[in-house]
Amino acid sequence: MNEKTVTDQWVRREIEGLNIPYEEQTSSNPEIRKALKGASKQNGKGIGKPEFIFNSNNHLIIIEDKLDSGKLITPEKGEIDLKYPAINLYAVNGAVHYARHIIEKTILFDEVIAIGISGNKEVQPVFVYKEDNGIKIKKLNKLHNLSSFAQDNIEEWYSVNILGEFTKEQKEIIELQSIASDIHEDLRNYGSLEGENKATVVSALLLALQDDTQNLSKTLNGRIEVESRDGDLIFNAINRYLQRVRPIGNTEPWDEKISILKNKFAFIKTNPYLNTKNTNLGCTPLKYFLNKLKDKLLDHFDKNTEFDLLGHFYGEFVKYGGSDGNSLGIVLTPRHITSLMAELIDIRPEDTVLDPACGSGAFLISAMNRMLNNAKDDNQRQDIKQNRLFGIELQEKLFTVATTNMILRGDGKSNLQLADMFTKCAEEMREKGVNKILFNPPYSQAKTKELSHLSELSFIQHALDMLVYGGKLAVIIPQSTMVGKTKKDKELKREILEKHTLEYVITLNKNTFYGIGVNPCIAVFTAQIPHSERKQVRFFNFEEDGYVLKKHLGLTPDGTRPEEKRRYLLDNINGDIYDIRNEFVVKSPITAEDEWLHSYFYFNDKIPEPEEFAKTVQDYLSFKFDQTIHGRGYLFNDEVISPKK
Repeated sequence: MNEKTVTDQWVRREIEGLNIPYEEQTSSNPEIRKALKGASKQNGKGIGKPEFIFNSNNHLIIIEDKLDSGKLITPEKGEIDLKYPAINLYAVNGAVHYARHIIEKTILFDEVIAIGISGNKEVQPVFVYKEDNGIKIKKLNKLHNLSSFAQDNIEEWYSVNILGEFTKEQKEIIELQSIASDIHEDLRNYGSLEGENKATVVSALLLALQDDTQNLSKTLNGRIEVESRDGDLIFNAINRYLQRVRPIGNTEPWDEKISILKNKFAFIKTNPYLNTKNTNLGCTPLKYFLNKLKDKLLDHFDKNTEFDLLGHFYGEFVKYGGSDGNSLGIVLTPRHITSLMAELIDIRPEDTVLDPACGSGAFLISAMNRMLNNAKDDNQRQDIKQNRLFGIELQEKLFTVATTNMILRGDGKSNLQLADMFTKCAEEMREKGVNKILFNPPYSQAKTKELSHLSELSFIQHALDMLVYGGKLAVIIPQSTMVGKTKKDKELKREILEKHTLEYVITLNKNTFYGIGVNPCIAVFTAQIPHSERKQVRFFNFEEDGYVLKKHLGLTPDGTRPEEKRRYLLDNINGDIYDIRNEFVVKSPITAEDEWLHSYFYFNDKIPEPEEFAKTVQDYLSFKFDQTIHGRGYLFNDEVISPKK
């Protein structure tokens, strides 16, 4: 056997990692071996020799690979060219050629998964199958490795990519959205609740359900006497539970936080709609809501430790509630992004983590989950909950959401503060030992000169100053933040580089914040170390992250195993592998005058197809419209971008 190429070796290691028997250039199955006679790719009648053949859960898989990254696939009028010499020159074309021969000349096989792999480790699967009127070919989403074809993974991959079924996560989202929509209508119809009060009632009831000293629902009888109303009894249950989880020692911060929470909940004691029996329900709306949340939602908190369920739930109120829902002010950061950012800065049990604009608490949930999973014992877990998590939130309604969120996760002791992060002294945070920051600052606040101090760059600068020497910050912001076209923006970028180091920037999926009108990116900094002029900053294009926007579902996995693409990104960041493709990662020194984005440093010398050109123009016009309606039309005004001479 001839010396194998580097690509052959990589494919072999991938298959061996699946723990599945495989064969090279032949098959022990007599039917397949017979079918490959006359299947030579040399335009003759010789024997076909697929580079790799294996079977996973009765799915036959054929692999062809090429060392040259430009030899993955060649299309012909939108179809895969199955004529010579294409089947010999291109990996996908050759794999499909073999798959078609096997289907045509065997009885056992009506379908084959044909895979082409090129030297840059692009994995292109194609589904080849028999129908009444002939053989059909379906090109599927690309992968970065072969883990989808392991026996434990292939059935879900098959059901999503070939059968078009929902992923497990999509099914979970559908269930939660149905519950949220249902309860939203009930809160409005039976409780006459609008805006933030819907969210407040749900928070109060979920906390009341944590009090297991009595069966709360049975005590709610719709009485009208003061101190005996259903709202009074629910408020008392909240009090009992909060007293039970009250920390030992210095309780002043806890008492202050809980006082704010109880003030927000107080209206449920006297609200006439909530405390009056409804003839259609046969009980008060409060009792009805309590039972519904207990039956439909409470168990999800045990099953979804990292999922910001309360934030997701309120996000559905925003979607269904129109203008009153938007008054909640919540822009959710998806779970896969919060957990990715926690991994990017390697949050550990011994770290002290801050989110200075914590919203519903999604980043703190991801940080706590990662820290608790890696804690060595119960003492360290207790230390994490009591001393390692800090959050600051300006809006009282969001502070209520975040506090409830953390308490429902068995924390309750996280150091949340109702405050403006700009009023918090950076030195105070450094004295607490804050060495990791995750956050998503408010967007589009600096719409006028008077409000320029509220720009995203201002938030980043102040947050970096809160970190100890060598601390890490991961922030998700609009891509326009990294452009810095105004003089003020350039000054801020220059000031940041004078004190801190930009490590890398990741351009994200344009639909990450679908419906908000923001094309986001993640920036990662090291604090208190001035940026070296010689430093090679890395810029990643991670738009193809394995998530797709689906109607009625939102952003969900597209069936290509997003965790593979995430692992590939992390391996490149950590130096375990290095992707030589400039379209994925570019390295360059930077200045404050540069746009800190992959698109700025990447030069694509490939002549675009008409469809690609049209899509680029469409993306630009969409980006310009989004920025204009969010008060950033000045970015497209040439008069404001000239640098100082």
